[in-house]
Amino acid sequence: MSPALALAGAGGMALEDGGGVDFGRLRRERRERLLEGMGAAGLDAVVLGRSANVRYASGARQLWRSGASPFAPASVVVRATGRVHLLSVWDDGIPPEIGHEDLYGISWNPQNLLGALRNIPGLPGANVVGTDSLTPFFGDLLRQVAPDARLTNATGVMFEARAIKTPDEVACIVGAATVAEAALAALRRAVVPGITERQLLGIFDETISGLGAPTPPSEGVVFATARRGPVRYRNLVSDRPVGDDELVVLTPAALCAGYEGEVGRTVGSGATPPRGAPELADRCHRALDALVAACRPGNTGRDLYRAWEAAGEPEPVVALAHGIGLGAEQPLIGFGRGADATIVGGSVLSVQSWVTAEGTGGYLHRDLVLVGEDGPEVLTRDERSGA
Repeated sequence: MSPALALAGAGGMALEDGGGVDFGRLRRERRERLLEGMGAAGLDAVVLGRSANVRYASGARQLWRSGASPFAPASVVVRATGRVHLLSVWDDGIPPEIGHEDLYGISWNPQNLLGALRNIPGLPGANVVGTDSLTPFFGDLLRQVAPDARLTNATGVMFEARAIKTPDEVACIVGAATVAEAALAALRRAVVPGITERQLLGIFDETISGLGAPTPPSEGVVFATARRGPVRYRNLVSDRPVGDDELVVLTPAALCAGYEGEVGRTVGSGATPPRGAPELADRCHRALDALVAACRPGNTGRDLYRAWEAAGEPEPVVALAHGIGLGAEQPLIGFGRGADATIVGGSVLSVQSWVTAEGTGGYLHRDLVLVGEDGPEVLTRDERSGA
């Protein structure tokens, strides 16, 4: 499957090689997985407030906003009816299978919201209701809506449903990664001594916007690594100018139909790489190869930790791998966590190797990996190279 994409109006997407994403099928298969998971967990309904979960269940296009917001019942899924209900006052961005009668409006008056939730078929009589987050106020509100229901945590059900990616979801991730790789190419060309990290961030924003993906998943897309003193991984862009013959880490990411794709590479800023850079790159790539090889169904995070250690690396100071789809997902393997997390066939992981050397700097390589039944498949297409 070619990763080259043409983005076509209203979130549509077609692949250059003639394939495509059937968004109706994508939404239907996601709902089926969610309803199946609800049945296995004994949930009669789920009340969702987290943006990624709402998007997974409904397929509704959501407005981008900065910052966090408190829990609200943004979407309700009832297993008995198979219907998805949304907190929305307009039809724009709402999939056609969600009718106007399945929308309930925003209100400052809790009694109005209470009445709207009571009108959702199947919710008042539910015995077990799951939520992906909750506040004391909304806990009391839901108990008034479904007085006989037991409230429980539905986070695990949502993550299990989201873990295994359909071919359409994988195509969206590859599409997002393609935009990220285009930004990577633009950043590579722009890395010269004297340019600031913030200027490089502007080039990243300009590139993904020009490709129809103007919302960046993160602004931590570039940092120059110090050659003296402790070499630390940084997530924040600064006004620091890039020095001559420094190693610069580039980690652009992009979104496509809500799915995230990312890539990480390291480049040299000067005409010649710093002393020891080729050896550092080889070390980074060996460790990454070991991690990718361990991304097999049934393995656990402990297998990735062992692969990292067998490559001769010290205790990792960044994540070795995490799930990716509608943003970052479980499992998170790194920072001493995730040793018992099981790697699921059909999931997509962001796998990275970060190594450092005093006097040289830091080197990072990050790829997206589809955990196939026959072994891992690297989805990112940018060629591996030295500094």
